[in-house]
Amino acid sequence: MDPTNVPFELISYRGFLKSLEGIKKGFFSVSESETPTESGEEKIRHHRKGYLSSLMNVMTFIESLLFIMMNAYDNYVYSPLQKTLSPIVRIVPRYLNFGQNIKIPIFTANIVTLARTFLVIPIAWFIKYDYNMMAFLCVVFHDFLDHLDGIVAKVQKLTYPSHDDPILGGFLDAFCDKIVNVLSIWTILLATNFELMSQNQTFVYLAVCYGVIGYETILGIVRVQDYFLAKFKKEFKIDAKKNKESLESNSKSITAASMEGKLKEKLESTGIAFLCLAVSKNSSSPISSLSGLVGMVCLILTLRMAHKSLACKLKARTELKNKSWKMSKKNSTSAENLLEMINDSNQTVHPDFENAEMKMVDITNNNITEQSTMYHYQKRKHLYLEDQDINLKAELEKCQKKTTEEKVVKQQSNAKKVDNRVDKVYTIGCFDLFHFGHVQLINRMRELGKKVIVGVHDSRSIYKLKKRVPVDSTEKRMMNVKTVADEVFCIAGCDPSNFMSCIVNLGKNETALYVRGDDMPDFPSREVVESLMPIKLLPYTEGVSTTKLRKENYSHIAPDDEEYLDKIN
Repeated sequence: MDPTNVPFELISYRGFLKSLEGIKKGFFSVSESETPTESGEEKIRHHRKGYLSSLMNVMTFIESLLFIMMNAYDNYVYSPLQKTLSPIVRIVPRYLNFGQNIKIPIFTANIVTLARTFLVIPIAWFIKYDYNMMAFLCVVFHDFLDHLDGIVAKVQKLTYPSHDDPILGGFLDAFCDKIVNVLSIWTILLATNFELMSQNQTFVYLAVCYGVIGYETILGIVRVQDYFLAKFKKEFKIDAKKNKESLESNSKSITAASMEGKLKEKLESTGIAFLCLAVSKNSSSPISSLSGLVGMVCLILTLRMAHKSLACKLKARTELKNKSWKMSKKNSTSAENLLEMINDSNQTVHPDFENAEMKMVDITNNNITEQSTMYHYQKRKHLYLEDQDINLKAELEKCQKKTTEEKVVKQQSNAKKVDNRVDKVYTIGCFDLFHFGHVQLINRMRELGKKVIVGVHDSRSIYKLKKRVPVDSTEKRMMNVKTVADEVFCIAGCDPSNFMSCIVNLGKNETALYVRGDDMPDFPSREVVESLMPIKLLPYTEGVSTTKLRKENYSHIAPDDEEYLDKIN
């Protein structure tokens, strides 16, 4: 099984079992590893090593358990909440209209995010005047609004697909969380009566609270830098295309990083909420109460998750920097790289190279290897090659002639290659939530045929065939397919037999092929297609599917929502 396609729940469960095994080994390995000949220092070293290993395994055990609980929270709390609130959010208008041309946004994900940031004011006020339960409820309400802005973003993305900037939305969501959390913890510290606490309690209390504030501040700075970098890349269309290998190698780390971030936010809000209950000017030490202990444990675990999240971000930034450096070095045409190429070609250049003007003849970044022999030097007075008494002009003409001959030979060899592809290759599908599997299918069709022709079902025919409404509109699905296909047609019906009979128009001696995924060999209109052309079944792309994407990101759209179907058809 491909590790990048393993469900996160299974990864967490495996980590849970592995950490349990590690705890057993850590506690019992000390006594088993001792031998009669060991000295006292060696025994102490073994004990320390065993206890440290046990501590790390305990932390891994707790993290795995928390990830399992977080996944259960998503399935049994957040998903039902999303399904309940999505119809209500869909009813609330996004804009307030004044006349025909004036629209004022009143309900968007960013407005909800900014509004919940102001909850820090009542939280601070309630903590100061010992309304502990009200402060607790405000923190819980802030956490609810954090869920709500995500639901609003998902629902309005379908209705208003190009109205929101996802980069800005993600940045505001994370950054406003940090503002509320840091100011809430700072208010709790100001309201704490340290005279009622022992020295050790004060040290632990301050270390944990200031540690969380410090990590949140650093993560906030990193967030700001990442936002402006992403905005710059989007503005100037830098790194717009990424290859398949990089996406597959990063998918597992991206999943882990997002889960760590979600878990950190949940632990931090829980810790702050319970500390709000524990802090009081007239009560005893906050750590001595049950709510205070729960709050401190949550904040300690927050420190662990914040450290992992920060390490993951910095690691990704370092890898990106190294990759950019390698690419810039590979594509560079500086004098140093050109000199290195000349040295590799066993030519000896005069030591006074830096005083000469050097020109590269007909070289681009893509063809630099192929045409690296086509160069010459023009020195202001004269240029000579050491240990070689040859005419430079004659040598250059020789190189050019040789390169021209190689090109002619290459063109002749390419002309001799026979193109065994058919003239036209057809397929029909839904192509909802256009993903990598769809692109791979059409690319394979391109390898089989010279012209790729795709039929896309309209939304109502998909609803009748699959008993669920599609997420994307017919127009959007057709435009997505058109980015990789030659011709795209809409099929307004469940049975595409008539469509195939009308659209297949082969000239004299033209060949055709119909391609289909092997997940559905008995597709509609197979008999008609077989009478027109051969059929080839291609293997189904594992690890990605429209059903999986819909379940993860669009579960709020009911399968039988005909009102939504009318909007997108």
